[in-house]
Amino acid sequence: MRAYKEVPPWQRDAYIVRGYRPLSYSYLQSLYSLLYVHNQTVNIYTHLCGFLFFSLTAYQFSTQLISGYHTVSHKDTVVFSAFFAGVGVCLGFSSAFHTFSNHSQATCQQWLVLDFMGIICLIAGSWLPAVYYGFYCQSKISGLLIISSLSVMCLVAILVPRFRTPQWRTIRIAMFLALGFLGFFPMVYVAAKLGISQAHKQTGWGWFLLEAALYISGTAIYARRYPERAWPGVCDIWGSSHQIFHVFVLLGAWSHFIGITKAFAYNHNPATRMC
Repeated sequence: MRAYKEVPPWQRDAYIVRGYRPLSYSYLQSLYSLLYVHNQTVNIYTHLCGFLFFSLTAYQFSTQLISGYHTVSHKDTVVFSAFFAGVGVCLGFSSAFHTFSNHSQATCQQWLVLDFMGIICLIAGSWLPAVYYGFYCQSKISGLLIISSLSVMCLVAILVPRFRTPQWRTIRIAMFLALGFLGFFPMVYVAAKLGISQAHKQTGWGWFLLEAALYISGTAIYARRYPERAWPGVCDIWGSSHQIFHVFVLLGAWSHFIGITKAFAYNHNPATRMC
């Protein structure tokens, strides 16, 4: 293990004093670090376990719930596939980034780009089914196009090397939040048109609010670097802001899944469907 001053500047994490892995220059050696505890262990395993969990959930959903209604079409399969693909890419790339971040600076940067891409895939993949079921009986094209366009803009932005530097952390967070909040405009419209109670029944509205609260809380904790800012060295291995952020991402994704499954069931149940 290495201390803060014993690793290159690009490998340092603010207020994390120890627990750094030495540079490996080897994918195999970086994978070997899965077998011992260091300051990236929790970051790796939270999203690795999340990846496995959502993969099993996708399989169960496809074989049980989605086959329970005769009105299910390829469109339902597409929007749910987008969600599960977005979650899988995000969690998979995140876990891989934290695993291989001690390989070398160049490799770390390459995986960091993929990590950012995964976040965008999660956001875009989440809102596709939300907009689809929120406007199930109406045209969804405009909302889907707007979300897709902003997703492409974010993808282009993260390919710019300067955007990936610590100095641009605030801008990165702002862009990701903007992409996330964009999906709420259709949700606000639905609530205004149907009323909150009906919007919750028809679209899973309340679960999306919980998701937003979880993502915003996790992002705020990570941006403020709390609690390690208050107690440098205490949260090096367990309990750092990045680890807390990872847990909130998992909870937010699960909340979104519950919301879209509620919307799916409502819009396909003969007793409740509107069209």
